[in-house]
Amino acid sequence: MNKMIMFIISVYPVLNKILLPVFLSIMLLIVSSNYSSDIQASSHKTDQKQNSKAPLIRQKIYQKLSTAQQLVQNKKYREATDILDQIKDDRRLNSTELAQLWNFYAFIYFSQDLYPQAIEAYETLLAQPELQAGIKTSTLYTLSQLNFMTENYAQALARIQQWIALSEQPSADAYALLGQAYYKLEQFKNAISSLNTAIAVSRTSGKMVKENWYLLLRASHYELKDYKSMAFVLKELVSIYPKPQYFKDLAGAYSQLGDTTKQLAIMETMYEKGQLNRASEIKNLASLLLIHEVPYKAAKIIDKAITDGILKKTAKNYELLSQSWIQAREDKRAIEPLTKAARLSDQGEPWIKLSRAYINLDQWPQAVQSLEHGLQKKGVKQADSSYILLGMSYYNLKQLKKAMQAFSKAQQISKNKHNKNTASQWIKYLQTEIQRAASS
Repeated sequence: MNKMIMFIISVYPVLNKILLPVFLSIMLLIVSSNYSSDIQASSHKTDQKQNSKAPLIRQKIYQKLSTAQQLVQNKKYREATDILDQIKDDRRLNSTELAQLWNFYAFIYFSQDLYPQAIEAYETLLAQPELQAGIKTSTLYTLSQLNFMTENYAQALARIQQWIALSEQPSADAYALLGQAYYKLEQFKNAISSLNTAIAVSRTSGKMVKENWYLLLRASHYELKDYKSMAFVLKELVSIYPKPQYFKDLAGAYSQLGDTTKQLAIMETMYEKGQLNRASEIKNLASLLLIHEVPYKAAKIIDKAITDGILKKTAKNYELLSQSWIQAREDKRAIEPLTKAARLSDQGEPWIKLSRAYINLDQWPQAVQSLEHGLQKKGVKQADSSYILLGMSYYNLKQLKKAMQAFSKAQQISKNKHNKNTASQWIKYLQTEIQRAASS
C-alpha cells in the first residue's frame, strides 16, 4: 500500500500547485479502503458502507499504470495515453480502477494545457457509478478550478455549489472561489455575501484573510457603486496589508463619498512619507489643500514638485502655483510663476491674472504692460473687466486720456450691467477731472 501511495505522489510532480493537493487527495482515496478526506480543510459527508470496502487496484492494472507513469515523467504523453486506452478496453475494471484511469487521463491532458479534454475526463470520472464520496467531492472542486481556467464561469459556479452542498464545513477558500464565480458572472451581491463568509470563516479559524479576497470584495462594492461599503473594506485592507496603493484607493473612496477631510488626511500622510510621486497625485493634494484653505502648503508642495521635475514646467502648473500664492496672500511670490505661465501660453488670460497681482502690489506700470499684452491675445474671459482694470491702472499713472479710452472700450463691449455702469461712472469722473485740469 505504501508503495502504491508513493507511486501516485510521484506521478504528479509538475501539476499546478493549486490543483495538486486535490489530485493527490483523490489518489489517496483510491488506494485506501478506509479513508478520510480533508480537501481544503473541509469534512465531507460520506457513506460508511460505500467507503468500507472500496475495491483495490489489481496488479496487472497497477503495472500498466506504472509504465504510463514513466512515460509521463519523460513527457511521452501520447505513449502514456495509448497505455490508458488499453486499460480502458478492459470491461472488468472496478470502480477504483476506473477512477484512477480517468484521473490519470485528466492529469495527462492538464500537463499539456489541454484543459477542455481534462475537464471532459473529470466529467467522465464524476459520472462513474459507485464513485466514492471523497473522490466525488475532490473531483467537483478540481472541476470548478479547471472551469475557471477556461473561463466557463457558470459551470465553475455550479460545481463549487455542488462541492459546498456535500461539505459539512466548507473552507474559506471554497467560499472565496464561489465569490469569484459570482463576480465573473456579474452577480455582485452574491459575490459580496460569499466573500464575507470566506473572510468570517478564515478569521474563525485564526488565519489571516487573503489579500485578493478584500480586493475582490472591494471591486464588487464598486460595481454596485456602494462607496461607503467599499471604503469600509479598504480600511480593513490597509490595516492588514498597508500598501501605498490601497491608501490611495481609500482616499479615492472618500472622494467618491464627498469626504474631502478624510481624503486630505490620507493624502497628506502619504506625501510626508514620500509615497506621492506622480504629477496627478501632487495636483490632487494641492487642490485638496486649496479647498480646505491651506494655500501656503499647497504652494510649497507645487513649487517643490516643479523643482524636482515631478510637475512639468507648463503654463497650467505655473498658474496653479500662482493661484496658491495669491490665496495665501503672497502676491509678490505669485509674480514669477504668473510671468512664466503668461510667457508659455498663447492665451491672454494668464497676462490678466498677472496684472491683478501687480495691481495688488500697486505696481501700475507692470499692470498696464500685462493688461496690454493680455488684451491683444485670445482667450480673455471678461474683456470688459480687463479694460476697466486697464483704465484704473492708467488713472493711477496720471494718464487720464488713456484711462478714458480704456473705460470707453469697456462700456462699448460690456454686456454686463454692473461693468457697464462702472465704466460709465469712471468716464463721467474722468471727464470732470480732464476739464478741471484744462481750466487750471
